[in-house]
Amino acid sequence: MDIITNTCYISSKIVDLAYYSHLIPIFFSLLIGFLVFFKSSKNILSKIFLSFTIVFSLWLIADLVTWVSTNYYLIYTFWSPVDYLETTMYILGLYFVIVFIRKSNISWFKRLLLLLVTLIPFFITVLNKSVLGFSYSVCEAVNNNFLLDYRFAIEILVVVIIFIYTIIPILKKSNSLIKKSRLIVAGSMFLFLIIFGITSYISATTGFYELNLYALLIIPIFLLVIIYAVFELNVFSFSILRTQYLVVGLVILIIGQLFFVNGNTDRLLTILTVIISVSLSIILFRNLKRESDQRIHIEKLSKELAISNSNLEVANEKLKGLDKLKSEFVSLASHQLRSPLTAIKGYTSMLMEGDYGEINPQARDTVERIMESSNNLTLVVEDLLNVTKIEQGGMKYEMAKFDFGDEVRNTAKDLSITAEKKGLKLICNVPEEQKYIVNGDKEKLRQVLINIIDNGMKYTKAGQIDVGLKLENGKITLSIKDTGAGITKEAIGTLFKKFARGDGAKLNTSGSGLGLYLVKEIVEAHKGRVWVESEGLGKGSAFFVELDEVK
Repeated sequence: MDIITNTCYISSKIVDLAYYSHLIPIFFSLLIGFLVFFKSSKNILSKIFLSFTIVFSLWLIADLVTWVSTNYYLIYTFWSPVDYLETTMYILGLYFVIVFIRKSNISWFKRLLLLLVTLIPFFITVLNKSVLGFSYSVCEAVNNNFLLDYRFAIEILVVVIIFIYTIIPILKKSNSLIKKSRLIVAGSMFLFLIIFGITSYISATTGFYELNLYALLIIPIFLLVIIYAVFELNVFSFSILRTQYLVVGLVILIIGQLFFVNGNTDRLLTILTVIISVSLSIILFRNLKRESDQRIHIEKLSKELAISNSNLEVANEKLKGLDKLKSEFVSLASHQLRSPLTAIKGYTSMLMEGDYGEINPQARDTVERIMESSNNLTLVVEDLLNVTKIEQGGMKYEMAKFDFGDEVRNTAKDLSITAEKKGLKLICNVPEEQKYIVNGDKEKLRQVLINIIDNGMKYTKAGQIDVGLKLENGKITLSIKDTGAGITKEAIGTLFKKFARGDGAKLNTSGSGLGLYLVKEIVEAHKGRVWVESEGLGKGSAFFVELDEVK
């Protein structure tokens, strides 16, 4: 096929301007797009921006060929996809702004909708209907009017939506930095697309296509804004950017002017390039300085942190030593208290039984109080010893199979006398014919029973305490319900911690705050669980212990 030569006259200045207005934006667009992507590949915004720069660069390449080529067939080929690429570029610009404002990706349905918008010009282009012919006499393609109208409609819709997203920060009360970043990024995209669209429309309707070349001179300004956003606003959320890449690009930009310095027009272009280069350099050097300052600051913090860690290790060792001394002291003190307590309880019991003769009622009441206090103190001492054993890993469990139901019934019977003295009813609802076999330490589980029932008696002024057992799906559940003070939701969360006594501490000051902590530790050592339920203050409480049944 013979090549048809482009006989339309285009001055060398226009050709130079075409190269300048196309090649430099192509280089910088792709450089920034790929640089941002490689430094933040997992960021959806960087992927959209890369797609935008690729499509925009393809449009620039196609447009450049139509300006500088002398081959009509080549011009025709590259003219055909221009409308499709321009439509896609606007859609990606809209996608970028929406995701930037939302700080998250849009739904798959909205992404599909944006894709469908670009399919119409895509199929028209693929079917070779985007350009209906070519007028050699005036060097212009015969465009598809439907495709042109469709493109302009989409462009108008896109810039309107971006404009709305741009003014949202002004109308909303939000952080000033957020406002600033949204206004700069969304606003620059809006101005770029609207100037691009207006000049494209005027060129298409008037045939004055040179206007497009001058409009493309705003692209470096748009790129400056994007670079500012990358450095100053951290739009793409990556920590340290290798500014050396952009310095190389800047050098190439300056060297590129050597091809255009020829006459006043070229000098004007060179001045514009120098201005852009200086602006870029200021931003780059500011960023480099900030990185250097941050690096120095981080190194200083690292040294201080190393010293702090060393001091913390020393302090931690001292704390471990003090904790060990504390545990040993508690253990020693508890053992030392056992002997006098045993003697007090023994002599008190002998007095009450009349071994030293009859005592009058008033003295008996006092002796009973001594016995009750001795018993309470004995429980506190036992709790302290057990807590010390747990913390030191010395708590031993003698596991064996036994009927937990028998232990519950016997413990409830033993404690019912104490309950009656306090004016309470202790009711045990554990049928004797049912077996509740568990594998555990009988004494430790008895201590669990005593602690929970005793806890219920302490905080119940009137009413009753119901003890029950339930066997279901291989789980044995002990329930101990009282009609006492109740527990708030806030207190339930801390009830099984050491020295935690909840809201009931105001009603009873004799507890150590260790009983329920021991209950939890013992139950969990048996691979069970314990929890409490209460509807609130004054509405009683219910403690539950769940253990595995064994056959």
